[in-house]
Amino acid sequence: MNGSWKLILPVGFVLYSLPLFLRVNGTSDYVIDEEFHIPQGLAFCRKEFDVWDPKITTFPGLYLLALLLHPLNLCTVTGLRMLSLAGAGVNILLLYKIRRRILAGAGGNSYAAHEAITMSVLPPLYFFSHLYYTDTLSLTMVLLFYNYWQQEAHLPAAVFGAASVLMRQTNIVWVCMATGMTVLDTLVNQCARTGLVPKEKVPLMGKELWIQLFSSPQLLCNCILSILAKCCFYASIILPFVGFLFINGSIVVGDKSAHEASLHVPQVFYFAIFAAGFGISNTIRQFRVAAELIRRNRVLSLLAMLIILVVVHLNTEVHPYLLADNRHYTFYIWSRLYGRFWWFRYAMAPAYLLSICVLFCGLRHMPDSFKLMFPLSLFLVLCFQRLLELRYFLVPYILFRLNTRHTRKGYAEWLELGAHLLLNVATFYVYFTKEFYWKNYRTPQRIIW
Repeated sequence: MNGSWKLILPVGFVLYSLPLFLRVNGTSDYVIDEEFHIPQGLAFCRKEFDVWDPKITTFPGLYLLALLLHPLNLCTVTGLRMLSLAGAGVNILLLYKIRRRILAGAGGNSYAAHEAITMSVLPPLYFFSHLYYTDTLSLTMVLLFYNYWQQEAHLPAAVFGAASVLMRQTNIVWVCMATGMTVLDTLVNQCARTGLVPKEKVPLMGKELWIQLFSSPQLLCNCILSILAKCCFYASIILPFVGFLFINGSIVVGDKSAHEASLHVPQVFYFAIFAAGFGISNTIRQFRVAAELIRRNRVLSLLAMLIILVVVHLNTEVHPYLLADNRHYTFYIWSRLYGRFWWFRYAMAPAYLLSICVLFCGLRHMPDSFKLMFPLSLFLVLCFQRLLELRYFLVPYILFRLNTRHTRKGYAEWLELGAHLLLNVATFYVYFTKEFYWKNYRTPQRIIW
């Protein structure tokens, strides 16, 4: 049945989405940021490489993919948007393959297929699968990279890692995360091969590994050679990117005025709510464990709560776009809750703490390398962006959800899938029925994620 799922999932996803795609495609030529993406994509599709909109802030990976349409004479708005739909079809296949590998046979192929469907219809992700945005195809490249990295096929992994960075610069963080995990896992495996200490007794956080490593020059040399053999391809991406940062002075290309880096730690709290809210099956299964963890560590939990409150008070950033752009749900969340009631942002502290614990418990089965590198990567990719934008949560959420603790499929998994589908119905209903006009725009504006 494994081979059947590999065909059924992408074909079924595209056929299921096609009527909705055609309806979305007929509503407007440009939807918000497509105002910049589509003209640039059409220019590259026609091989007009001297055309570049200075307001675009990403590398040209999205627009280079438009070259696939040129031989087919599909350099149209519909053609560009179909690239996202095709990417979403590839994504569901990759989600299935990666999740099946992580489950290692638990629950069977149908369980992995169910999980892949659930993640592919994640409401914000599913919505942008119908538009010409970077999000869907950026995720495609990250998943291709992650899929090959899991198989230790480091050369193709590096190729798709580079492609993911061309789609969106912040994807360099996931390349660095995988590289860091490779380094740490190599150290553990090499130490375990000596036979002096079992693998399960070589924790990264303990001193046994490091004592053993630095007390044996031969072991240290073997580790270095093994790491170089595995990570040289990733270094060929990371080192040039460091040079780019040094020369450019920022991770942003083009118009930097609206995307200046600034420390914004509450983004982690918003992400925790996002992940706990959409990852319903993990939240239901880990809720009691997380609550018990908080109860058993009352002093630490109280200290964590105080830290959250201090961070919220001192470091809550409000981007002008968040206050001005009423075409996004985040505008309404902020204006009607966070911005309207001064106390609301502080009242959310217990929810932040519980959500963080739920996420932690869902990943507690993962190796130390993941538990060390993923939170660090999450901090780097989120906490230097001032703008609260749900699209920035998509890749880290998918990487989190792919690695959540697996259990036997039950009502929680069906509830999560059902909630995603119902929310998609609601958001597309709002998109199709709610129209309003902006002074400088001829076409009606709509509300999206």
